[in-house]
Amino acid sequence: MKTKSFTNPPVEIGPNDPVCTHHSGGTPEGMQPGYVLYPKEGPALWFHEALFSTKARALDTGGQFSLFDQITPKGFAAPPHFHSAVTDSFYIVDGELDYAVGDTVYYGVTAGGFIYIPHSTRHEFRVISDTARFLLLCTPGGFEGYFEDLGSPAQEFDLPPNGHRHLSGDEITAAKRKWGAMATNDPSLFCPLEERTKVMSAQRTVKVEAKSRPFSWR
Repeated sequence: MKTKSFTNPPVEIGPNDPVCTHHSGGTPEGMQPGYVLYPKEGPALWFHEALFSTKARALDTGGQFSLFDQITPKGFAAPPHFHSAVTDSFYIVDGELDYAVGDTVYYGVTAGGFIYIPHSTRHEFRVISDTARFLLLCTPGGFEGYFEDLGSPAQEFDLPPNGHRHLSGDEITAAKRKWGAMATNDPSLFCPLEERTKVMSAQRTVKVEAKSRPFSWR
């Protein structure tokens, strides 16, 4: 699947291509070359209700990491899951989100906030603000394959229209199996939205009694 990088004019980038069409020189032999992406550049995907702009694939970093710039609407969420081999790090650029990492819930993470999630650790998040923008760093690289398998090429650098693509349960399950994104059988650790203000007025970080349960691919 080819995706657009919204350069001026836009260019198409294949699934096995570097994210940048121009690289710098002077990199030691045997290393991936350096590069710069300007705003909106890099392969852009519509993934569920969000816009994913890929800033680095495993191909670009010698497998060390992958990096995504994500713009999401209110209500966008990742249900409880963990990664068998991938560590996630989030940096909030704009907006407000709630995160649950392991047995602890962190309410009201805003711009400048950072979240580190080791591999094999249960986590989930939800977007509270009207929109949010955050960076996702995956180490080692390669998890872009999950988003590329389930996403579709963005036709503009903006949130996708409603109903742009319907994903079947079988498609999602196959991608989870392939890329080691394991859903858990645990219920969400978040309080209901209508209780959130009251909970946050007492404390923004809440430790929850959470027992490990067998994972489910769904």
